[in-house]
Amino acid sequence: MASNYNNSITNDNKIKVFLSRPNPFLTNQQKFIDIFREELLKHDIETITLVADDYDLTDSMNYLKGMIKQCYGMVIIGFKQIFIEKGYKKKGGTPNPNFFFPDEIDLSGQALTSPFCHIEGTMGLLNDLPLLIINEEGVREEGIIAGGKFCYKTDPFSLDNIDYFFKQKVIEKQISVWLGKVNENYLFLNLKKV
Repeated sequence: MASNYNNSITNDNKIKVFLSRPNPFLTNQQKFIDIFREELLKHDIETITLVADDYDLTDSMNYLKGMIKQCYGMVIIGFKQIFIEKGYKKKGGTPNPNFFFPDEIDLSGQALTSPFCHIEGTMGLLNDLPLLIINEEGVREEGIIAGGKFCYKTDPFSLDNIDYFFKQKVIEKQISVWLGKVNENYLFLNLKKV
């Protein structure tokens, strides 16, 4: 693949961030992505994404690593992708002080996002990228989607009310804190090169 992984600014002088999300399968999922990308462009931020067609089955992790190394931040959009009609976590778990949270948990009626969001998000953290997590209402908040001290997280969104999500002042503030960290990261890394 003929990609220049050191070119972190596009020809339009935009700062690149990696966008991790499941491949959309609903019109409103694509609408959410499009609106979010438009919002980022207002701040001279451009997203790059590894889509299913880009995977080189023999070397996809190295390709993904190269893409992430081009970036100054990462966004994870946790759309519902896996729906659990009836299921359990740690089915049949028994109390034992030697086990970490061994109790059975009913997952029936819950939704998960793509496991690739967790993989790509972890790779972003390993590269010290400012991480923004935005998840759809109803997505089980565990793993990278749970957030924590290592990332910035917005309130969840509803695909039925996308415009409202982006008009909320609290959401604007949550995203702008992350944008500040992306810009700091970009300036810091590029001033080191001078």
